[in-house]
Amino acid sequence: MTSALLLALTLLQTAPESAAMETAWDYSKSHGGQTMVVLYNGKRVFERYASGGSARQPQMLASGSKSFVGIAAIAAVEDGLIRLDDRACESLTEWKRDAQKSKITYRHLLTMTSGLDPGLPLGRDRIYTWKQIIERPSKSAPGKSFEYGSTHLIVFAEALQRKLKGETFEAYLERRVFRPLGVKVEWQLRNADGNPQVAGGAAMTARDWATFGEWVRLKGKHGGKQIIRASLFDELAKGTPQNPAYGLTWWLVKPVTDQHKRDIPLIRTELSSLLEQSWVPKDALIAAGLGKQRLYVIRSRNLVVVRQGPLFGGNRFDDAEFMSRLLRSKPASAR
Repeated sequence: MTSALLLALTLLQTAPESAAMETAWDYSKSHGGQTMVVLYNGKRVFERYASGGSARQPQMLASGSKSFVGIAAIAAVEDGLIRLDDRACESLTEWKRDAQKSKITYRHLLTMTSGLDPGLPLGRDRIYTWKQIIERPSKSAPGKSFEYGSTHLIVFAEALQRKLKGETFEAYLERRVFRPLGVKVEWQLRNADGNPQVAGGAAMTARDWATFGEWVRLKGKHGGKQIIRASLFDELAKGTPQNPAYGLTWWLVKPVTDQHKRDIPLIRTELSSLLEQSWVPKDALIAAGLGKQRLYVIRSRNLVVVRQGPLFGGNRFDDAEFMSRLLRSKPASAR
């Protein structure tokens, strides 16, 4: 697509109608929603709070935190610290003598296809140190299957931290991403060694999460500065045969098979309704967490949308219903 055609298509896009955003908010609020922020072309066009949510209150992102790990990874690629398809044992040297672990790449870890035991649910892995998690056994050969869990990303964080030679993973992410964006992340869950529980421990205000999402939409540009090379953001949207709907720590709107739905519970319980809708923009990136914490980044619509709620609630919230009201001004069931 030429730049002129891309510009023309961009100019044709318009922000969601006010009534549509209100309808989407009403739907979210009826299912426990506490915050909703919509950015169109970087401008905040909608913002609402309810049930304890507020502009100044950081809220747990749960697994929405995972998206930060993928961003740390592409920053590390730009900085020459790693290459995504290199084996992680170059950093995790204790893995070199393990027949299966020695074959795990950084990309396997970031796409959750490493074959490692995926770990405990609901952030309970924080009772372990990162070193103990690295010692967790393999369940299968790398690249064989997708298993959602915290282990892969905590292992990646430790591997990168060893490359940083004195700087922590947390400090690196702060220096390379959060500080340049002017946003604040609170790690409210930490592992037993004090390291952040990178797979589910972050909290952020809706405005700051939206700012982060807008930076991702613009492929690394903020305030006129290119913080991370734009082409590296394409890595986030590369799924795997084991799960086409999951890239480098971000969920994707990609076709999945019935076998994927059977093998991956989260596709069935969280995102299957959205993946099945023909009207959903196929370029959407989604950071998703427990309690229906959501960050939707949709470049083709120039949109960033944040939705937050209580961690334990809102299970009846449906992504397709919410997005249909926002993007189409009607329920998902309507043609």
